[in-house]
Amino acid sequence: MQYRLIAALIVFAATILPALAQSFQPQPGTPLRREILDAVRPVFEAETNGPVEFVVRRLNVLGDWAFGDVTLQRPGGHSIDWNATKYAADFAEGSFDPGGSFFLMSRSAKRWNVIEFSTGPTDVIWDGWRTDYKLPSTLFQR
Repeated sequence: MQYRLIAALIVFAATILPALAQSFQPQPGTPLRREILDAVRPVFEAETNGPVEFVVRRLNVLGDWAFGDVTLQRPGGHSIDWNATKYAADFAEGSFDPGGSFFLMSRSAKRWNVIEFSTGPTDVIWDGWRTDYKLPSTLFQR
């Protein structure tokens, strides 16, 4: 009898626990999406010397963690002049990808805090974040 109960618990854990570790994508216009993007916006505005809008390529939330993969632009869809930022030399050398910026955030006390961010990396910067913070890969997947 005990073995059946243990077997049932193992089957339950194997089917339910992975589902609990799934991330979700807050949809455009939702309060959660606005909270996250508004919390990270000042970081990227400082990086680009001006106001930014996000083109969200991926925004995943898992518990109190959020991961974003965004393209930065000026309000109204205007391009950022990367030559007028601290990334000018990297941009000119081709070691800067203007199409991708990333962030990792954590929520505490009902507030989103930026933990890591990267503007224009040419490698998979977030994989190090995954291992450093021992986060499940589902947070970073499309």
